[in-house]
Amino acid sequence: MSNFIRLIGNECRKIFVQKSFIISLVILLILIIVLGRWEFVGKEVGASKEADWKEEIRIDNENIEKELKSADISEPADQQLEKLAINNYRLQHNISHYEQHSVIDFMNKGASITNFIGILLLYFASNMMSKEHQWKTINFLLVKPSTRRMIYYAKFTTLSLLYFIFSLAILIYSFVIGCVINGFDFSAQPVLTYANNHVIEQSVLTSLVYNYLINLLPFLLFVSIAYFLSTILKSSSISLLISIVLFATSDPIAALLSSKNWSKYLPFMHTDLTVYEQGINIVNDMHIGFSIFMLLLYTALFLVSAGEVFKKRDVV
Repeated sequence: MSNFIRLIGNECRKIFVQKSFIISLVILLILIIVLGRWEFVGKEVGASKEADWKEEIRIDNENIEKELKSADISEPADQQLEKLAINNYRLQHNISHYEQHSVIDFMNKGASITNFIGILLLYFASNMMSKEHQWKTINFLLVKPSTRRMIYYAKFTTLSLLYFIFSLAILIYSFVIGCVINGFDFSAQPVLTYANNHVIEQSVLTSLVYNYLINLLPFLLFVSIAYFLSTILKSSSISLLISIVLFATSDPIAALLSSKNWSKYLPFMHTDLTVYEQGINIVNDMHIGFSIFMLLLYTALFLVSAGEVFKKRDVV
């Protein structure tokens, strides 16, 4: 175990000194600054409308009720009923529909930047093994008193840790920018969601943790694919290209095949766990537990397959 932890530490140090790692942190900072600019504008606009929010909701409810009674409905009835239920809950519990502008709230909004972490992880996964071959450092790595299996899985564990490192960077950036824009206001109103015909009140801290972790397993699946290709092909460019194409087209593929009964056994049907936010089994009686199982299964499949190839391959 100590050798495995030492290998992970070595891999982390190799990543931290790369220019690509520093550039990744700068990119995330720029994205948070842009998000902060939108936050500042939204705060200025929302301040002038906040006083009349209850009247706005009452008018919105009247329009929804009229539309539900009419034959011409612009949105599906279930979406209208959801909006109506949340509006009534806001009126009953005095929760404004305007965005809360505080440090905690901005940190929660910063979770939207985690989508870019997936692309960054694919880059590092595509280079993790192929660069060892290109730089001829793989021979030196295998001389150390560690098995090939330990080296292989230590590298993937390091990639998994990168998700948390980049997420932590976003949290720190959003905390600092949030303090600059909103002062040291840490107040936060609850997040309202609608599930199983009920309005659920969720604390902003619970929502924050959820928003930062919801993409972890789907991202690890794509990272395992990129790592698999990097190990098999020994080419960072090809593995990066293929993995990015799969990453970008997973949702269209899922939508295209959703009508097939067998589609629920494909990995791309489970790469968006946010569809379960309303607690609905959306396609082919799928549920979040099944999706998590399939993600773990395919991730393990790609890892073990490439790991066995790496263990038996002759290194030149």
